[in-house]
Amino acid sequence: PPQLQYRPETPENPFSVADIRDRNWLWRETISPWQEAEREGMAVLVGEWGAYNHTPHDVMLAWAEDSLKNWQKAGWGWALWNFRGPFGILDSERDDVEYEDFRGHQLDRKLLELLQRY
Repeated sequence: PPQLQYRPETPENPFSVADIRDRNWLWRETISPWQEAEREGMAVLVGEWGAYNHTPHDVMLAWAEDSLKNWQKAGWGWALWNFRGPFGILDSERDDVEYEDFRGHQLDRKLLELLQRY
């Protein structure tokens, strides 16, 4: 198993492991491979992204924010899959969300506000 290390001299991320999957990892794995195509004139759009409703809400929100920050930094557009349903902001049927009623639908306000920031 990876070794957990604590380095207080790096307050932004004082904990590290050998294989940490954070925003930097996402950048290397999902942004960098497409940058060569961009340099050659190809447009990039992140389409149909999201996390299935069985992913813990706090985990999904953290991953989504890291991804959105990276896409914004890269200058890429995105489209959420889906608006309503198991990946969306409405009627996702997540067990760990405090929903808000919105015109007869169950709104995931935290996810909506996160998406609105990007």
